[in-house]
Amino acid sequence: MPGVVIKKYREMRNYSQKFVAAQMNISQNAYSKIENNLTQLTVHHVKKLSAILDVPVLDLLNDNFEIHKPFSIPRIVTKNDVLAQSESLQKMLQNKTTSRHDGYIVAMSLIVAAENALIPID
Repeated sequence: MPGVVIKKYREMRNYSQKFVAAQMNISQNAYSKIENNLTQLTVHHVKKLSAILDVPVLDLLNDNFEIHKPFSIPRIVTKNDVLAQSESLQKMLQNKTTSRHDGYIVAMSLIVAAENALIPID
């Protein structure tokens, strides 16, 4: 549901409902209804939220993706770090209930790129 996605983006930016509501010129209660999917979004609301949250309009309406917090990669990465991360990824994929997902093509591309980068390494 769009409200869940909107809430996640708001929380990622550490904005309160009160702050976003004020930016939209609506009450906090009215904004809460948007996040709880009790109010149908208007085009005006979506455009305004897109600007406030600095997110493309389509991302606010797409509820088929997962939002993750940004991560950082340490400057020094060992073979064991890569192995541990790949095991973690394998477990995550095994726990997914969907057999098809738009993110899988991205994951496959990254795996192939990593494989190609490792070929010349002995």
